[in-house]
Amino acid sequence: MAIVPFPGSLEQVVLALFVIVPLLLIFSFLLISEEAFEAIGLRFHQAVLMTAGALVGGFINVPLIPLEEAVIAVNVGGCVIPLVVTLELVAKQRVAFSRVLAAIVAVSVVTYIFAVPVPGVGITMPVYVAPLAGAVAGLLLSRGCGGAPALAYAGGTVGTLIGADLLNLANPVVLASLTAAAGTVLSIGGAGIFDGIFITGILAVMLAAFFGRRIRRLKGGCPEEERI
Repeated sequence: MAIVPFPGSLEQVVLALFVIVPLLLIFSFLLISEEAFEAIGLRFHQAVLMTAGALVGGFINVPLIPLEEAVIAVNVGGCVIPLVVTLELVAKQRVAFSRVLAAIVAVSVVTYIFAVPVPGVGITMPVYVAPLAGAVAGLLLSRGCGGAPALAYAGGTVGTLIGADLLNLANPVVLASLTAAAGTVLSIGGAGIFDGIFITGILAVMLAAFFGRRIRRLKGGCPEEERI
């Protein structure tokens, strides 16, 4: 058996790895995101569109309210997409509106407590807080049944938008500190929070689905899976 040397120099191999590894990571993340959207009840084509929309829309801010030194905008990927998905879940009765509302309120309270406005940066928060809050809310409100991922997504994303963004921006002191610099763009669901919103939706769904399956096994199934 002949041993064929690896083609190319060490520099070429390193360069190839720098290109291939990020592409593989991005591809894997897209697959996970798509699976998360399917787990909450979206069809395959809807999951693909929402994943692409969230990623591309993260770079798009739509101006909403002009201020003296700044402007309040809405981020498509971090605000519009989660709202559209949540409305779709409620409209198609995949989850009960009352439980979605309860999940949103619960996560809003948690994220408001942990969110920290930072002038020049935006509103920051530990990345694990919102996904855990969304997953716990989804599991508790669904009693571990099949609606847990959908409730986790709706509560985690919209709850974070309200608790981290809207409630802080409604505070005149916080708003003044964030808009101190001229030309500031306060993006609802954008900047530092977009990462939190998108990751929250994905992680909350995966956590709720993972632990929900184990809860159902322990319970021997759910007596009411038709509408959570």
